[in-house]
Amino acid sequence: MIILKIVPKDPFILPGSEVYARLVDHVVAAFPGCEIADAQSDMPQFVDCGDGLEAVTCPLCRQAIDCEDWSILMDATYDDEGFTTLDIVTPCCGRPSRLDKLIYRAPCAFSCFEIDVADPPRIPPSLLRDLEAIAGFSFQTILAEYDE
Repeated sequence: MIILKIVPKDPFILPGSEVYARLVDHVVAAFPGCEIADAQSDMPQFVDCGDGLEAVTCPLCRQAIDCEDWSILMDATYDDEGFTTLDIVTPCCGRPSRLDKLIYRAPCAFSCFEIDVADPPRIPPSLLRDLEAIAGFSFQTILAEYDE
């Protein structure tokens, strides 16, 4: 199964209820017949890429961050509601950075809301531009593939 995850580029942004409803409505109209799901949170959540995460790399020194160190970073900044901060000190070079600035291969994100489309047939070329016009901020997409 492939899930198209649509999230803002700013991990902390959460639009008002009217704008949020318009965003969801636009996605529903852009993907007729597809299952659409959405979620909101007051704090950023990790938006994964499904089974495709191959590596996490430090954006400062370009060293790989092993799974155990990455898990420690994630656990240290997460509570029951979400990520209280994205600020970290990288385990490789000991410099300040943020979880959302790490280089994820395949792409992942952090967000206070996401709109998901199950098995989209194609992504309309104007989708992100249209959503940006509705909300007034930038979006990105994450393609997540899950083995069933």
